[in-house]
Amino acid sequence: MIKIAFFDIDGTSYLHTLKDSPNSTKVALQKLKENGIKIIFNTSRTYHELIELPNHFFTQSDALVCGGGSEIYVDQQCIIAHKLDKAEQDEILKILNEKNIPYRWTTALGDNHISSNKEEIKQRFMDCYGMSPTYKQHTDEALTHLLYFAQEQSIIDEIDKLCTKSEHLILGFSNEITAKGITKAHGIKECAEYFDIKPEETVAFGDGVNDIEMLKLAGIGIAMGNASHTLKTVANYVTEKIEEDGLYNACEHFNWFLERG
Repeated sequence: MIKIAFFDIDGTSYLHTLKDSPNSTKVALQKLKENGIKIIFNTSRTYHELIELPNHFFTQSDALVCGGGSEIYVDQQCIIAHKLDKAEQDEILKILNEKNIPYRWTTALGDNHISSNKEEIKQRFMDCYGMSPTYKQHTDEALTHLLYFAQEQSIIDEIDKLCTKSEHLILGFSNEITAKGITKAHGIKECAEYFDIKPEETVAFGDGVNDIEMLKLAGIGIAMGNASHTLKTVANYVTEKIEEDGLYNACEHFNWFLERG
């Protein structure tokens, strides 16, 4: 029996063309919650980058896994934060600063800023999240999550070699760095432990390459119809696209709307 459900946000439970969740998704989330299944949104967005999301992402969720597993929030409070190795972090930032590579940096103390004041960078955030972090140069703060914008493979490779104590997820349009072993999959582990739920009692929904480990770890991994081909190959089940009621249909397929006795 599934007791906890994890949902990626962008492209899984949130449709950018609507700037909202499809109505069928909202209904599915509510039905799951009424059936005693805990709802967790598990995203690469930092907590601050959730600000423009519709209110149901907060009212329907039992927890929020943010920054690719680096932070977990319950009742708007950060209960877990994983910091990058400070020495390694400083080496990476040195390269980014020297090569004038823009990045967004996040701390466990609530700081969330971009290192560049370029309109192009601000617009990327606006297009994705409907907001843009404020501009501020990093000084010596310890970070939980680092997102940098580099396209040159030589730069990406140089940073990758430095990441011996960090996770380096290459997404293409941007790349993210978290502490070693900290991924969206690790967020599932920590939330399941927090709510005293077994790994086999979890389900995860996703659509991107950064959801691969999450789907592989969950008791059941579900890929949306709009998911990447790679994600579909590791999923236990592939549902329809988000705009085709995929999330609702998957829950109905597994009979998760049936009332428990």
